[in-house]
Amino acid sequence: MGQVYRAADTALAREVAIKVLRPDLVRAKDRLKRFEQEAKAAGSLNHPNILAIYDVGTHGDAPYVVSELLDGETLRERLRIGMLPVRKSVDYAVQIARGLAAAHAKGIVHRDVKPENLFLTNDGQMKILDFGIAKLTNPLGEFGSDPESDTMHLDTHPGVVLGTAGYMAPEQVRGEVADHRADIFSFGVVFYEMLSGKRAFERESPVETMSAILKEEPDLTSETGRPLAPVFGRIVQHCLEKKRDDRFQSTRDLVFDLETVAASNISETSSLLLKSPALATRKLVRRIPWPLLALGVIALAAGFFWGRRTTTTQLATYHQLTFRRGTVWSARFAADGSAIIYSASWNGGQSDLYATQKDSLESRALGLKNAEVLGISSQGEMALLLNRIYLGHFMSRGTLARMPLTGGTPREVLEDVQTADWGPDGQNLAIVRYVEGRNRLEFPVGKVLYETAGWISHLRVSPKGDQIAFLDHQLQWDDRGWVKVVDLSGKVQRLTEEWSGAEGLAWSPKGDEIWFTAAREGEPFTLYAAPITGGLRVVQRLPNDSVLHDISRDGKLLFSIVQFSSDVIGLPAGEAKERDLSWLDNVRVRDISGDGQSFTFSHFGASSGTNYSVYLRKLDGSSPPLKLGDGAAWAFSPDGKWVLAILSTPPQIVLLPTGAGELKSIDRDGIDVYGLGANWFPDGKQLIFNGREQGHAMRVYRQDIAGGKPLPVTPEGVTGKLISPDGLFVVASSEHTKQQLYPIDGGAPQTINGLNDDDEVIRWGATADSIYVARTSELPVRIQRLDLKTGHKEPVKELLPSDPAGILGPIQIFMTPDARSYVYGVNRTLSSLFLVESLK
Repeated sequence: MGQVYRAADTALAREVAIKVLRPDLVRAKDRLKRFEQEAKAAGSLNHPNILAIYDVGTHGDAPYVVSELLDGETLRERLRIGMLPVRKSVDYAVQIARGLAAAHAKGIVHRDVKPENLFLTNDGQMKILDFGIAKLTNPLGEFGSDPESDTMHLDTHPGVVLGTAGYMAPEQVRGEVADHRADIFSFGVVFYEMLSGKRAFERESPVETMSAILKEEPDLTSETGRPLAPVFGRIVQHCLEKKRDDRFQSTRDLVFDLETVAASNISETSSLLLKSPALATRKLVRRIPWPLLALGVIALAAGFFWGRRTTTTQLATYHQLTFRRGTVWSARFAADGSAIIYSASWNGGQSDLYATQKDSLESRALGLKNAEVLGISSQGEMALLLNRIYLGHFMSRGTLARMPLTGGTPREVLEDVQTADWGPDGQNLAIVRYVEGRNRLEFPVGKVLYETAGWISHLRVSPKGDQIAFLDHQLQWDDRGWVKVVDLSGKVQRLTEEWSGAEGLAWSPKGDEIWFTAAREGEPFTLYAAPITGGLRVVQRLPNDSVLHDISRDGKLLFSIVQFSSDVIGLPAGEAKERDLSWLDNVRVRDISGDGQSFTFSHFGASSGTNYSVYLRKLDGSSPPLKLGDGAAWAFSPDGKWVLAILSTPPQIVLLPTGAGELKSIDRDGIDVYGLGANWFPDGKQLIFNGREQGHAMRVYRQDIAGGKPLPVTPEGVTGKLISPDGLFVVASSEHTKQQLYPIDGGAPQTINGLNDDDEVIRWGATADSIYVARTSELPVRIQRLDLKTGHKEPVKELLPSDPAGILGPIQIFMTPDARSYVYGVNRTLSSLFLVESLK
């Protein structure tokens, strides 16, 4: 495909690799442009098992990619020596699968996974190469094939054969459009080759090889003639299903299975390789009567996992408790573990309380709308959150109430509470609430044990009542955080590192460990246990994002398995039909350009990294999103040449160019943490942002983009980001006050005439005389233009997502001042509740 050079990056004093592709691979200008877009997208794959891409460009007619320089050998070179040891094969397979999962999570498919594109470094790390010339899953346009190359990367049109013979998926052989499941097939071929020492489908000619891919099954024996262990044969066969719908549907599921095997510590000589000469091919399996086959599979699985029990954990069992389409908010066991109370919203309706039993497929509604269960005491009394207002990440705010488990009328206790839990005596409650801009943990109510300018979630009192565990988050409503405990004297202990996402926590029955669900950067959620004495252990790798709700006295767990998705809908000016512009999971639309042609959004999924990712996309959907850089996006500059974004680690405001240009950083000069929200002044020379200085609460600041000390605009605790077209006012609010107009140069705030308590200001009009308002948490969302002088409202737009199920929080709406172009984002969380047994 080209040549690779070792080069010196003089600016950063490091050695790099420069891969120069043959000019004939990218002949046309439009193809070259798309190649650059794809390579830049691949450059966003910040993962230890993927080759890091630093730059992409052209020299003359030849495109090139600048990447990290690796020392070691390709997997192909290693395999020439012979088959790998079983443990090495599994270790390398896990690393490859993790890298693919990170890429697939960002919508990028490699489509040419083979030993030549897998690099083993001298320190044992596996790296996936050539993502810079992979193809995004969304078809990008017209490309032709190259009959002289056996490996094609840039074409998705039906009828064009892509990939490398022997490693292609059947759909690639047939010239069909390939998605991430093609990578899973190719991975299966590579895994088979590592385990067996031979190629799965290699025949006399490429044509015969491709025919074998379509029609034949690999021989599940090694080059020595010994059968592969059934546990590996099962994974390989599941990857190599001819129909893609029959394969692993998610690379995360594949990682989960591989990690389960890797953690089992089974002897290579006794368990992983069968000593008997019994055949293990699928042809033989198909001849076995189904009842006997089922019994055999059950016995094999039981034996395998029983063997694991002596070394790590026994097989967990999952009982699904909910089956409707919607969101599970919280769930708790009754004290004796016989009953389960949970809160859920189904099919876009209000949340309600439900009761069920372990072995029941039915749930009984308790008829308490817009309520959430926070805890159940040893005395059979529930702590509830009434009149809840959703804040984010499964957290709400409302009125704390008590209610007998047997039924009755809730007795209200305290307002503005986020979460609560019972002490072991069943009398006192620990709570978290906001007071004067600080999030406070109190136990009992009124005694402050800990407070933060960030936020506290998943509060749980220990079985002995001497400590309280919680998740501590630095930035409001960002789910990154640490696991901490505080004792009754207020002494705080941090038990873990900071996680890129942490949701769900409970004490083990003995009270010696805190179990929680969290994710590291680029990885799915995992169930961990943190002993009070220190350390960390993995309890269970999870196939999907999950939230731990509760642990019973006898060790049963309540989990919700979660699926996040984000819908992005837009309407370009002059068009009558909305476009579906959805791209990744867990994104937030942040702004629309002044000309209504583009919008910016941020990806907040675990795979996006610690600082998240900023993307730019055309509103007409004519091209895939372009990653501008790291950060949480907030606003286009008035001229559309920059996107204002905020980094979290370390805290920093950055300006990302939408075209040619270099990133610019804004001097912090005393700002400790940046909050949610930032914007440009109309002249494009100043910014406003929410932030806080050390020891202070969040407020609005203004600052020149050239630097200089930030100047406060609003009192502490008052935040906002919408600045008027004349640059004189910012729309801002506090925890207890609705939105008002705060003068930029100081002075008393002005009431917005005609603004109701439930109205949200979504943008200013073309002049400072009007604003657009909407109730963004109600469906349909009705947008109105509010005249600031008269208080009169005029209907403008009505937005209604086609599917209301699982919609959490307000809909993000951005439109041009004339309301002709708009884009809105809908975040959806669908979850099911499970009871899990036998985890230790």
